[in-house]
Amino acid sequence: MEKVLKYVVRRFPEQRCLGTRQILAEEDERQPNGRLFKKYLMGDYEWRSFQQVSDEAEWFGKGLRSLGQEPRQNVVIFAETRAEWMIAAQACFKQNIPVVTIYATLGEEAIAHGINETEVSIVITTHDLLSKFRNILKLTPRVNTLIYMEDQLTCTDCSGYKQGVEIVPFKAIVTRGKESGNRFDGHPPTPRDTAIIMYTSGSTGTPKGVVLTHENMISTLKAFSDAVHIEPNDVFLGYLPLAHVFELLSESVCLLCGVAIGYSTPLTMIDTSSKIKRGTKGDASVLHPTALTAVPLILDRIYKGVHEKGVPGVPVQAGIVCVRVRIQEEVGEAWLQMSLG
Repeated sequence: MEKVLKYVVRRFPEQRCLGTRQILAEEDERQPNGRLFKKYLMGDYEWRSFQQVSDEAEWFGKGLRSLGQEPRQNVVIFAETRAEWMIAAQACFKQNIPVVTIYATLGEEAIAHGINETEVSIVITTHDLLSKFRNILKLTPRVNTLIYMEDQLTCTDCSGYKQGVEIVPFKAIVTRGKESGNRFDGHPPTPRDTAIIMYTSGSTGTPKGVVLTHENMISTLKAFSDAVHIEPNDVFLGYLPLAHVFELLSESVCLLCGVAIGYSTPLTMIDTSSKIKRGTKGDASVLHPTALTAVPLILDRIYKGVHEKGVPGVPVQAGIVCVRVRIQEEVGEAWLQMSLG
């Protein structure tokens, strides 16, 4: 997996790679029933090029090593899907550090179980999820460092955590790695090295860690690339959990093929999403994606969104695992073309 980014950087160094939509403000919006809901006022997407992503991943990986992290020692990523998630994973691939992925929706005991079972000392999380560790750290004696991905609007409160645990912003680790020079140059993995330990959702008991080697990942990546027709001028909408192998492999295909990935959330995806201020545009309307991964629930939301705009019905078939979406606004036409069923 370390070679995927290296390969595409040689082909498309300055092309758009990972995009994050800017949140300008959070405002109260009064609903018809009188209640106030928090809504985002959002700007445009800001993009990192493939070269910038590679550089940031290299620096973040060196930053991890400067904290005492060694190759073949596990690191947990417990975070929502966003550009920094992918950068952190690529950083670990460059340093042959296995990535342990844990769903952001799991309870405290399940999270602690995954952390303890994989014997990690460093956890990468986000501003929104960091507060969970005020309790979780009591159950995870090995953890000595929490790295959090910053929020665009709010400063992070780092008080009230277990004594002796270092809490560091994501950007500080990037800076630390950049300033380390050649001390922690890359440590490329072999095909048999572990790339991912991916924990299940826990729907049938305690979450279970599935061990995936780099060879496993590349074999599936190759099959996925053969099955899905995607080109460098496509734009991918990323929003499903990267802690699931489907989204991680889909975005890895995009990286391999030079496809731009713009990040979104189910709360901001379309104009009528719950966090979008009335009268402003959701992420898809700004990004104009040509491809996305989907599950039946999301397809149902897209279907309803199309109907609300008065567009003729669009057939939606259960079991679709990858969908290409195209919307031609000037004539009010919308359709879904199944790329993979």
